Amino acid sequence: MGRGASNVIPAVSGDRIEIDQSAVRSVDGERIELRQAAAQHVSGDSLDVADSALLTVRGRDVRMDDCASLAVVGEQVTMRDCGTILLLARRVEGDVRTVFAPASAFALGLGIVVGITLVRRLRA
Repeated sequence: MGRGASNVIPAVSGDRIEIDQSAVRSVDGERIELRQAAAQHVSGDSLDVADSALLTVRGRDVRMDDCASLAVVGEQVTMRDCGTILLLARRVEGDVRTVFAPASAFALGLGIVVGITLVRRLRA
């Protein structure tokens, strides 16, 4: 496969999916393994991801190793050396770096409310 933009696979679905060194827009399956891949949307029951960049991830059992993502949603999430903007999970294990932790999300929300209130009072 070449490195041009037209070589992005539009969608992959199935029971057991293994993707190595490829770019995919959408992956949907029961058991998904990604290695050195880039994907926009990944959804499945069991996900095992390593050395990859993902936009959104959704699954029951998510295991990520040395990955970057925008959003991860799952029942059980295990991450090692990963970074994400948003993480929603019942149980989280491992070393995760998030941009919005509960305290920073609260502070951001409070700042937005105070800012909107000040702008409304200044206009009146």
